[in-house]
Amino acid sequence: MAVTDDVFRAGMRRLGGAVTIVTTTDGVQRAGLTATAVTSLSAAPPRLLACINRQGATYETLSRGRALCVNVLSTAHQDLARRFAGLDGCAETERFNDGALWATGATGAPRLIDALVSFDCRVDSILDTGSHGVVIGEIETITVDAEESAPLFYRDGHWATLSAIAAL
Repeated sequence: MAVTDDVFRAGMRRLGGAVTIVTTTDGVQRAGLTATAVTSLSAAPPRLLACINRQGATYETLSRGRALCVNVLSTAHQDLARRFAGLDGCAETERFNDGALWATGATGAPRLIDALVSFDCRVDSILDTGSHGVVIGEIETITVDAEESAPLFYRDGHWATLSAIAAL
């Protein structure tokens, strides 16, 4: 039995994930998007992977610039997550307008100053598969925020957080 798009989406909505903003630059243009499809890949060498929609400006800019920064968001960043997901009516070209929030990482990619953690990466490889590219980033620098803020999660179409971390 074939899996329909609707069944696939309904199933994947049950898979909660940490909310990140993935940013990039080609040296001229900056781009970014909200993503939950980000995970660690290896510790030696330190690498992560991010799945990026191939139809957007972020994928095009990342392909040219070969740099990305994965910024892990706290609950205080919900409005920013909405902006970079295209949910607040802000044009894609205006997402970085609040310059006080952003610094430039070692790779040149924008880094959210108060992210829980930022992983600044050079693109090692991109595997184009279906609607998305699987981007493997070799981590050059990691910036950890000094404050312990609650992480922002997304599940079943809703923003969420953990009320407590239980020891199992």
